[in-house]
Amino acid sequence: MNKYENFKSIDFVNDPAFRDWIFNSRPEALLFWTSLCEKYPSLITEMEVAKLFLLNIADGHPVASNDYIDKFSTKILLKHQQNTEWQPAEPSPFWRRYSISTFSMAASVLLILGFAWFFLAKNKVTSVSSLENLKLTGLRQFIKKVNDSGVAQTISLYDGSRVTLQPHSSLSYPAVFEGKTRVVRLEGEAFFDVARNPEKPFLVHFNKLVVKVLGTSFTIRSFDSEEKVQVTVKTGKVSVFDNEELTKTSNEPNPTLNGIVLTANQEIYYKKDQKQFEKSLIANPVIVDQTVQEKDFIFEETPLIEVFRKFEKAYGIPIIVDENQVQNCTLTASMAEEPLPEKLNLMCKAIHASYEMIDGQIVMNVRSCKR
Repeated sequence: MNKYENFKSIDFVNDPAFRDWIFNSRPEALLFWTSLCEKYPSLITEMEVAKLFLLNIADGHPVASNDYIDKFSTKILLKHQQNTEWQPAEPSPFWRRYSISTFSMAASVLLILGFAWFFLAKNKVTSVSSLENLKLTGLRQFIKKVNDSGVAQTISLYDGSRVTLQPHSSLSYPAVFEGKTRVVRLEGEAFFDVARNPEKPFLVHFNKLVVKVLGTSFTIRSFDSEEKVQVTVKTGKVSVFDNEELTKTSNEPNPTLNGIVLTANQEIYYKKDQKQFEKSLIANPVIVDQTVQEKDFIFEETPLIEVFRKFEKAYGIPIIVDENQVQNCTLTASMAEEPLPEKLNLMCKAIHASYEMIDGQIVMNVRSCKR
């Protein structure tokens, strides 16, 4: 890490490893750069400016006023000519436009097209007017990505989280997460795979609601044109609450939020006009505990309580049952490779029972498990 101790933004721009991390978002690289920031906090701002500069170039949005271009272009070009002997090259194909020579030129010239932006970003001169404006000038500034295409797009966030943004949707997020929370704003639909950080909860604002998580994966569907908002949890646990609840507790050091808790295979619908939540199981629950396999659903005189606990562990879904009613009951059945509803139907036939899915839970009604 000593190599980077005295790096400035321009050095990070010209560093192949740093560029690889920015454009490819490799998880193993995140650990390195995070530890580097922890060891040398003074590098955080330099790295942020370099990152924003690279993303600005990649997105084709270099910005600078004519005054700055006139003032700095001659000086920078002369300095570049003194340090390097430039040779014209054959045009590169599009996918190779971020070659080392390209970045060397960009770093040395600091782009006649972008020097003013780079200077202002480091000195935080300009101000933020709204989330919709892409003015990358400070650590807290939000970037807005809009998916106008017909296919999903993946966005990699600074903390290692990844967001799959669906068509006709947008995500606003900061270049670097500061403070005690990680906050983003969604319009439309997206799947979130959040990097776990118990010290810094992840908050998604959408349609006057908020989802709060520590590290999990879930989908939010929230279009203004639709009557309902939907949150579906794939792994982990999330809480969903009204934005007013967050506002009321914003000044409390350890706020208690009254939200709806969702776990794996659960989802919630929010009816906008009635301001009501409706919690349920997803249509086709999947096994979320990787230590449980389909072969584990072959039972031979297995106590029924153990069967229920196996289902809970595998699918992460609470099963409500009167244990006194089934304490002496066993189950012999093969339910491997069957979807969860079919597993439940087979079990109910064997033990003379029925079930309901209520509030994201399975409620068993066992009349008599003995033949």
